[in-house]
Amino acid sequence: MSGSQDPLAAAKRAGHNAEHHVLDAVGELEPTSGEEHWDAVAETAIFPRDDLPFAGLCVVEAGLPVEIKSAMVVQTTAQRRGRYKLRESQHEALVERRGVYCFLVCEPRPAREPIAMKIVPARSVGGLVDANASWRDELDGRGRKAQLAWSNIFDPTEVE
Repeated sequence: MSGSQDPLAAAKRAGHNAEHHVLDAVGELEPTSGEEHWDAVAETAIFPRDDLPFAGLCVVEAGLPVEIKSAMVVQTTAQRRGRYKLRESQHEALVERRGVYCFLVCEPRPAREPIAMKIVPARSVGGLVDANASWRDELDGRGRKAQLAWSNIFDPTEVE
């Protein structure tokens, strides 16, 4: 199967596209080397704004880790709201470092243009997993994962 037909490779490319959109839009973020459990670090404090609302906090302090997660507004194969895939080990590392997630809802196109973004503390996301999903073993060697529909993070009126 070529890379253009491999759904995992396509999902990885789409995730990288979304990550680059966030790094371009949020100048306070510095990308990490890829060896960390997160995509970026707040180089300076980040405050809420119209295009980047926060849930459950007033500021992302300089030095805090930020994991960028994207989901399509609609999964084309299932015609349901897109899902964020969270890895438990990554989540625990974020909680330990008081990190945050930057969630995006994106167009269902390869460029994956963001429709909406929101910053949420990792600790709060753990409560959302407990209430709406569960950590499950996946046989990919990367540990347990959970999936959250974007509607667990965003009010549909923020997106649709």
